[in-house]
Amino acid sequence: MAETILPPVDPSEIDSILDQISAALERDERINLHKYPVELRVDEGILFLEGTVENIAAKRRARALCRQIVKDRMPIEDYLRRQPTGSMGDRELRDEAVERLTTEPVFSDYTIRTLTDHKDMLVHDGGPDAHEIMIEVADGAITLKGSVGSLSHRRLAETLMWWIYACERVDNRLDVTPPEEDTDDEINDAVQIVIEKDPLVHADQVRVGTAAAVVHLDGLVGTAEERAFAELDAWTVAGVWDVFNRLEVRGQ
Repeated sequence: MAETILPPVDPSEIDSILDQISAALERDERINLHKYPVELRVDEGILFLEGTVENIAAKRRARALCRQIVKDRMPIEDYLRRQPTGSMGDRELRDEAVERLTTEPVFSDYTIRTLTDHKDMLVHDGGPDAHEIMIEVADGAITLKGSVGSLSHRRLAETLMWWIYACERVDNRLDVTPPEEDTDDEINDAVQIVIEKDPLVHADQVRVGTAAAVVHLDGLVGTAEERAFAELDAWTVAGVWDVFNRLEVRGQ
C-alpha cells in the first residue's frame, strides 16, 4: 500500500490547529500550563514551541502532542526549556557535561571537544579514527555535535546531559555513523541502558517494554521517588512518545 502524503497546512487552518494543540496540552496531566505556560506560534510554515516546562516528561509530551495533531504537515521546532533544579554558569555546565561523557565507559574511545567563547579545546583524544563529540554550552543549553557509533550511543549522550540538574535544554545534533534504522527495539534497549546506569534506580526490579514508541514500565521498587526517577529516565530517551508507569512501590 502506497504511503499517504498529507498536504502542508493551509494558512487558513493555523488558528484551528493552534486551538487543538492548546486544548491537548491543557488536558495532559503531565503539562501544567497554568504554572508553566507554553507559547505556540507559526512562522513561515514552522510550528515553534517556546517557554519553560516543569520537567523532561512535560517537554517530550508537548512535542508529541503537537506532532500527533499536525502529523507531517508542518515542521516543529522545540525550544522548550526544562525548569532547572539548581543554577550553574555556562562554564560550570560545560565542565559537568565533559565530566559526564569522559567518565562514561561507553565513550572512553571517543574524542571529546568543547567550544567556549569561540575557542575549540580538545578534552580527550580518542585516536585518529575515533568518533568525535563537540560540546557547546550557551545560556543553560547544551548542544552536542559530531558523530557516534550507534543510536544507543546518541541517546545515552543526550540522557547524560539531561541528568545535569542545571541543564535546561539539549540540542542533540549527533550523527549516527554508519546510519541505523530506528525501531521499538532500539528505543527499548536505550531505556534499559539508561535505567541500568541510574544509581538511584534498582534496574533489576524494573521491566521495560516498548510498542509504537510507547514505553511501559513494570515491576516493584522501594520508594515513590525511585518510581518517579525511573519514569523520568525513560522520558530522557529521544524518540519516546509516551510512558506508562506501572511500577509498584513496595509496601504500598
